[in-house]
Amino acid sequence: MAQHARRLAAGLWLSSGAAMAAYGSPHVLAEKDDKDKAANIHNDRLFDPEALERGAKALRDINKSPYAKQALELSRQQEITKQTEHKEKEADYRRQAAALEKEREIVRYEEERKMEEQRAQVAARMKQYEDELARKRMMAEHELQRQRNAELAKLQEEASVRAEQERLRIEQQIQAERRAAEQYAADMQKQIQRERALAEAEGRIKEARENEDVNRRAALLKYQEETRKAIESINAVMSHLGNAALELVTDTNKLLTAVGGTTLLFLGIYATRETTRVVGRTVESWLGTPRLIRETSRFSLWNPKSWSLGPTKTKEDIKRDFSDIILHHELHDTVRQVAAASANTKAHGAPFRHMLFYGPPGTGKTMVAKRMARTSGMDYAIMSGGDVAPLEGKAVTQLHQTFDWAEKSRRGLLLFIDEADAFLGRRSDAMSEGLRGSLNALLFRTGDQSRDFMVVLATNRPGDLDDAVLDRMDEALEFGLPGLAERQRLLGLYLDKYIAKAGTAEGGAGAGAAGGPLARLTAMLKGRKASADRITISENITEELLAEAAKATEGFSGRELAKLLAAVQAAVYGAPQPVLTSEIWRTVLQRKLHEHAERRAFRLGHHGTGDSAAGSAEAGSGKGK
Repeated sequence: MAQHARRLAAGLWLSSGAAMAAYGSPHVLAEKDDKDKAANIHNDRLFDPEALERGAKALRDINKSPYAKQALELSRQQEITKQTEHKEKEADYRRQAAALEKEREIVRYEEERKMEEQRAQVAARMKQYEDELARKRMMAEHELQRQRNAELAKLQEEASVRAEQERLRIEQQIQAERRAAEQYAADMQKQIQRERALAEAEGRIKEARENEDVNRRAALLKYQEETRKAIESINAVMSHLGNAALELVTDTNKLLTAVGGTTLLFLGIYATRETTRVVGRTVESWLGTPRLIRETSRFSLWNPKSWSLGPTKTKEDIKRDFSDIILHHELHDTVRQVAAASANTKAHGAPFRHMLFYGPPGTGKTMVAKRMARTSGMDYAIMSGGDVAPLEGKAVTQLHQTFDWAEKSRRGLLLFIDEADAFLGRRSDAMSEGLRGSLNALLFRTGDQSRDFMVVLATNRPGDLDDAVLDRMDEALEFGLPGLAERQRLLGLYLDKYIAKAGTAEGGAGAGAAGGPLARLTAMLKGRKASADRITISENITEELLAEAAKATEGFSGRELAKLLAAVQAAVYGAPQPVLTSEIWRTVLQRKLHEHAERRAFRLGHHGTGDSAAGSAEAGSGKGK
């Protein structure tokens, strides 16, 4: 029976639970927030009417059952338990809602804090941006003020320059007027003196004509008197000589004295001559120049600039010294480094290093050697190997004299030997004794590095030099033909020197102005101008034309480019007016290109028997090996 009551209570609970689910839930959830209302609406959508039917059926079964009261009590207890559970859930929901509200407040506080931080950052950025704008505005104002000050200073400088130029012009004008007045006074004085001299000459001529007979008789008497005096003097001298000879013959002491005096006189003359010769040789050894030296900057008694050792060269000085020498970039840097290494060698007491310059002719070997000597504060001397070969046996003595002379230089001497292969070639049975001795003499003098001189050999055929000579050289620099950029720079340099500066003191190729008053006087006496006419350069001579010429002159050496511009100068002076036009430029360029091709054909042996071509081929194969 108890089990039956429990089944009834369970059915009643189920039915009541369904009813509560259908009606009780909206009443409880109505007090919750909007989220719970949304959940109730969702539950309403899930309403099931069969639960009411089952509940009604359970109520009818309970009314029919004798345990209806116990089932209702049990159901009421279950309902109270259910309501208690619902209240606990509602309390849980309220706690969760409070936690959510607290979390929402925390999130809102964090968002507000981040917002304040962002506002602070934006304000700081705005402040920084405003400061940057203010700083830029201040810098712009300062730059504008600086530009205004610079322009004002420039205007003031230009004004001062114009004032100085005006002062110089006025002063020159005053000097010119003064010179003109002095010249006019001098001309007038000369005219007066000439007229006075002419008047005096005419008076003397007239007087001489009037007194011709008197003058003739006076001259005849004067001649007779002078003749008589001469005859008397001769007679007196001869009588004295006769008496002296008679006394010498009759008096032995006087005879010995005369003989001894004559002997001492001749001995004095001979001793003086020999002493003068010895002193001359000594002076020549110190101040003279050996016969093999063609050009030198060695100490000269008449050149005071050569008395001092000169200032020490810095790297910037050396860079400026080589700024007007146009070479390949790598070779230019190497030459400057070698010059810098040699600049203060004498001051440090270190030995000099011997060098070998090789490459085609006309590539600047001699010019670089001269500039290196001048930059290093050394003297230079230039000799040619072609002068040594004809000397034969005397060449050894001349070479030793040259090196002895070089060792006496106070500043150190750079001895440049051009065409070194002429007497320093490879030793063979066909070599003469004179050349072999010359080679051995140079090897002997360059066996050790010297603190007094530095030897620089130059050759177009380094493969022909003796191995021992190559071993003596500490540095070897190759001077190749100029490239495109170097040719354009060389053309610009020679255009400025031979064309633009023609007729001035800096003009080249013989077109410079006379050096001084003596040179101008000499030119005037020879009936020619003291300086060449200035050349006008047409507007057609542009950088593009120079670039075109540089491309066309591939294979030209620096000397050939200089001859090209010298030929252009000659063509301009050969025209009626000294004006350089593009037609003259292109005509001379085409002629020089043809000459270069002909010379190349000569070297390759295309004219004649072709032996030169074979020799060149053999030399090229030997060089390649």
